[in-house]
Amino acid sequence: MLRRASLLGSLIFLTAAAGPLGSVPAPKNVAVLYFDNYTGKADYDPLGKGIASMMISDLAPVKEIRLLERDRMQDLLKEIDLQHTKYFDSTTSVKVGKMVGAEYVVVGAFAAVDPQMRIDTRVVRVATGEIVKTAQVTGDQNKFFDLEQALANKLIDGLGIVLDPEEAKKVAQKQQDDRIDALSTMTSFSQALALYDQQDYTGAMQKMAPALRASPNSMLLKVAFDEMKHRGQQTAADKAKDKLKSGIGGLIKRPPQ
Repeated sequence: MLRRASLLGSLIFLTAAAGPLGSVPAPKNVAVLYFDNYTGKADYDPLGKGIASMMISDLAPVKEIRLLERDRMQDLLKEIDLQHTKYFDSTTSVKVGKMVGAEYVVVGAFAAVDPQMRIDTRVVRVATGEIVKTAQVTGDQNKFFDLEQALANKLIDGLGIVLDPEEAKKVAQKQQDDRIDALSTMTSFSQALALYDQQDYTGAMQKMAPALRASPNSMLLKVAFDEMKHRGQQTAADKAKDKLKSGIGGLIKRPPQ
C-alpha cells in the first residue's frame, strides 16, 4: 500500500542531514522552486507547479539528495507569490534558498508551449549567488515525457551528481511510473495543484479527472488525487463537527421559554 504523502510527496524542498565523520558525503541541500511562465499566457501559470512537482519526483530516488514535503515551504511561497516575483530571478532564488537553508536552488521557466515547448533551468549556489549550471530542453509538447527525462538528467548533472547504474535504473523507473505524455495532461494536473493550494479540494479533484483519464497509470497523479480526496473528506468532516458544536452550543445558551 502506498504511504500517503502530504501533497504529492512533493513539491518543493530537497534537503539532507550530515552524516558521521568519514562516511559517504552528506547529500546536497537543494530547493526546487516553481517554474515561471514566460509565455505571456496566464492560463499556463499553474504549469510551473506541475513541472516542479514532476522534477522533484524524478530526483527522489537519487541518494545524494533527499525529498522533503513541499508543505514545509508553502506559506513562504504564498508570500512571494503575492508580490508577483519571478523565481527565475537570481536574487529571489538566493533569498528563498537562504530562508530554507538550501545549498543549491533549482529554478526554471518555460518560454514557449505551442507547438514546441521550451524549458530553461538554472542551478544557483546560494552562498555566492553563482549560477553553476544552465540548461535548456525543447521538444514536442505532446512528448512531454521525453522533455521530462532530458530535463531531469540535466539537473542531476548540474548538481554535480554522477549516478551509478543502480541509481540510474531507479530514476528511469520512477519516471516511467509517473509517466505523463501530453502537455494538456500536465496542465490539468497543475491546475489541480493550484486549486489544492487554495484548499478547493472538490475543484482540484475535478481538474484531476481528465489528467487521470489521459494517464491512468501515473503514480504521481494517483497519489495526488488520493491526497486531494483525503483532504476534501477531512475538511467536510471538520465542518460537520463545527456545525454540530455550534448547534449544541446554541441549545445550551438558549434561555428557557
